[in-house]
Amino acid sequence: MKLMIFTYAPAGLGHLRVTDALVDSRPEKTPYVLLGSIDRFMTWIHRFTSINPVGKFIFLKSQYGLAEDIFTNLYRSFLTLNSGAIYKQLLNIIERSPGRDEIWIVATHFGMAHQIGAIKEQLIKETGRVVRLIVQVTDDTSQHIWVVRGADLTFTPSKLVKQKFEGYARLKEIPFVCEVIPYPLSSTLIKPLPKRLGNRHLSLASGSGTIRIAVPISGAAVGLNFLFTLVKELGGLSKRFEFWVLVRKSPFTEVFRASIKLLPRVNLLVGKNDAEMIALYEMLYNENLIHLEVTKPSEQAFKAILTPKFVGGSVLLLTAPVGRQEVENMEFLERHGLLSMAGSITYPRAIKLSQKPEEAADFIFWALESGLLARMTADKFRFSVDTLSSGEIGADGARQFWKKVERRFSRG
Repeated sequence: MKLMIFTYAPAGLGHLRVTDALVDSRPEKTPYVLLGSIDRFMTWIHRFTSINPVGKFIFLKSQYGLAEDIFTNLYRSFLTLNSGAIYKQLLNIIERSPGRDEIWIVATHFGMAHQIGAIKEQLIKETGRVVRLIVQVTDDTSQHIWVVRGADLTFTPSKLVKQKFEGYARLKEIPFVCEVIPYPLSSTLIKPLPKRLGNRHLSLASGSGTIRIAVPISGAAVGLNFLFTLVKELGGLSKRFEFWVLVRKSPFTEVFRASIKLLPRVNLLVGKNDAEMIALYEMLYNENLIHLEVTKPSEQAFKAILTPKFVGGSVLLLTAPVGRQEVENMEFLERHGLLSMAGSITYPRAIKLSQKPEEAADFIFWALESGLLARMTADKFRFSVDTLSSGEIGADGARQFWKKVERRFSRG
């Protein structure tokens, strides 16, 4: 009998979204425990490096070359030296789970993954159980910090990142096993679009009717001024646009929330915590036909691997990337022909917006009026043969995750 322990960190919503997708798709009736990080330092670092200009500069410099190696070594050492708390938590969970002779720990953040990797052998010795550590990389990034000593299996969204990780692991003599799967997405988003919600293509091509735009605010509340101005300008260009703004209740978003709810045709959904934010997001897509989504190129950009026929198949309008991982996510989309710069004549699944909100609003309105958005959501949309054969595209990433885990560990 197995026990599954899912760990995540409060550093942005992406890690928890992937955790939620993997929990929901786990083998039927397998018991599980959800374990969040107790390290608030990680949350502070995430916000500091996302919003503060000095923090952004330092963080970006630490993500490349020699600086990355220094950062990786220091941060890995810091994490492993401070793994005592997580060891006690896991030991308590395992000891209170009699009859579970195999423990699968799924980590969707490198922080807890390194800590668990450092204490895994000690847990095995102390409990006499088989303990497996499985890491899911939550961006298509080749940052070295994701190569975890002690991980039994690591999943990446692309072959390119897998190859880079394997090269780094050999250089550092870190045992490393890696598989490639399409990015795991929520079971809500990968459902075929039900007839009761309507048809995206017909809505965008009709020249009339409501166009619903989702505007999820990131966990670090990045780009609030840009998003406020974009919504204001776009709403002034056409009364067809209706906005669904999802934001977490916090002191950092108080002014934004008070201001944006005064704009016409804005529906404000406010969550009290990360879990509630994810639930609201899935409820929004489940109950409404969302045509467009304005979002950072974080893990949300991976909805581009779905066709418009899925619930989560809205056109993605990407704001400026924050950090190396978001730049590399955009490179992933470009490799597959899924991303276009504003003004291009191609019909991909996502478009990078101008960093000037007024220009971004003008482009979105033009894209609607010109029929570009309608062509991007056509029922006949197909991925290229190369893209389909890559193993990196599709709605079944979460299912493949468990299929490959079972296959590998059933061999012992």
